[in-house]
Amino acid sequence: MTNVYHIVKFQSGDAYVLFHGCHWRCSYCVWAFEKWNLCLPDDLKRKLDKLWIQGDVKFLSIEEVVRILKKNGVKLAFFGGGEPTIDRELKPLIKRLKKEGIDVWLITNGELLDKELVELVKGVTFSIKALDDELHKKITGVSNHRTLGNFKRFAKSGKIVAETVYVKGIVECDEILKIAKFIASLNPKIRFRIDPLVQNPVYEEVDECIRKVRRILPNTYRIRGAGKGKPPTLLYPEVS
Repeated sequence: MTNVYHIVKFQSGDAYVLFHGCHWRCSYCVWAFEKWNLCLPDDLKRKLDKLWIQGDVKFLSIEEVVRILKKNGVKLAFFGGGEPTIDRELKPLIKRLKKEGIDVWLITNGELLDKELVELVKGVTFSIKALDDELHKKITGVSNHRTLGNFKRFAKSGKIVAETVYVKGIVECDEILKIAKFIASLNPKIRFRIDPLVQNPVYEEVDECIRKVRRILPNTYRIRGAGKGKPPTLLYPEVS
């Protein structure tokens, strides 16, 4: 059984597969108060919450994940959550999906990333919470030594997109500039995504920071919504 408990499909045709659980305890983690894809309507999330409380949300087997994605014509699945790399079934699941012509893009904190995983997936969104180790420990509860070591290891693989979260009062532009310099020292062509904190999205500050970071890493950006579009399609759990 995998740690997969939730799957949605976007209008692009790509899917987002959520994994339950994480070995870090990030102080600002959105999944501490949200179990479901943020783009789903509130009334639907309330129904899902009820299913979860009733114990009616089951973790999926490899074959169930494959069946759902294949049935819905998915060709690219983003694996996130949670932390997918703590799932012992992650590699077997990715290998099984590849046999069906379905690619995987991994979203991870990078601590448990290895060569086989990087080779298996189409790409990796690698999150660096902080460059300063003491700050990293304060945020996550763990050192960033292994994470930064893995980033160095795979920075030139051609598959890495770096990511961090702008958190007012915790991880602001001075720390993000340090992260950018670290990344640029390894591969200045890497794309670097700076995400506003969901709970407090200070967009103007983030955009100003992006302008500064681009002097170091030209391919720095944030995801921008294109207005109110259609919400993703819920593939699992099913709601009557």
